[in-house]
Amino acid sequence: MDFNAAKLFISVVNSGSFSAASDITGVPIATISRKINELEHGLNVLLLERSRQGVKPTYKGQQFFEQARLGIELLEDAQKSVTSAHALQGKLRLSVPPDFSLWWDLLIAFQQRYPDITVFCHSGERVVDLFADGIDVALRLGDLNTDDVIAKPLMTLETLFVASPKLLARHGTPKTLAEMVQLPVAAWESLNQGLFEWNSGTEKVKYKPVFSSNNLQGLIHYALSGQAVVQLLDFSARPWIGSGELVQLLPHQPPQKIVLHQVYARHKYPSALVRAYLEFCTEWVGKLS
Repeated sequence: MDFNAAKLFISVVNSGSFSAASDITGVPIATISRKINELEHGLNVLLLERSRQGVKPTYKGQQFFEQARLGIELLEDAQKSVTSAHALQGKLRLSVPPDFSLWWDLLIAFQQRYPDITVFCHSGERVVDLFADGIDVALRLGDLNTDDVIAKPLMTLETLFVASPKLLARHGTPKTLAEMVQLPVAAWESLNQGLFEWNSGTEKVKYKPVFSSNNLQGLIHYALSGQAVVQLLDFSARPWIGSGELVQLLPHQPPQKIVLHQVYARHKYPSALVRAYLEFCTEWVGKLS
């Protein structure tokens, strides 16, 4: 059996089409189609059902996919360990939340330790499909509603309420959430979700933002310009608080806590690259506390 053809077949099933698999692997569509045809001929089994909407595995194809996937990954690890002179090398495909600046220093440090590993990092609002998008590890914030992946809690982040001294000079400094919602507020909102409610201890209030966006830099700009109160993750807010350009509001209120997870495919044995990245993240985050 052709090892490379089996790898291409797995990529096609994961991505759902020849064109998507071509984008991920860099192999021309015609070559992928030819190699999979040869694989089917060699196995004497139809592996894929082809249509204008894409491709999906046949019953036999799904069986082959499930059993071959882990074996291919183990063979790739073995191949890398032999050919890389004991240095990890390859490409790691990651996903992080948008504007998640905390992670850029981590990735730089990771590549300094593993200079032969190249990194692609997708950053966006859309929750990626680990299989279809070919993502090795994703960072996700908050509650997760899926059983298809392994989710490893990595750290707990806190949110802070901030405003500029200019805004507080005009409106006064609020002492409670109820007082704060009387001020202009800028808030995070995506195309599909916007929950305009604050919780702190036993206090819960709803508010109506004067400005909302899925762009963190836009929200920070509104806060720095004295236009609105903003709720930010602590690592985003600390530099501005330290410079005095923003002031933390309600510092004695219990902060909202958000768990950051590492999410990866539910395989028995993650690849050597994935294991190295997961272990490095745990080590790096441990040094922050």
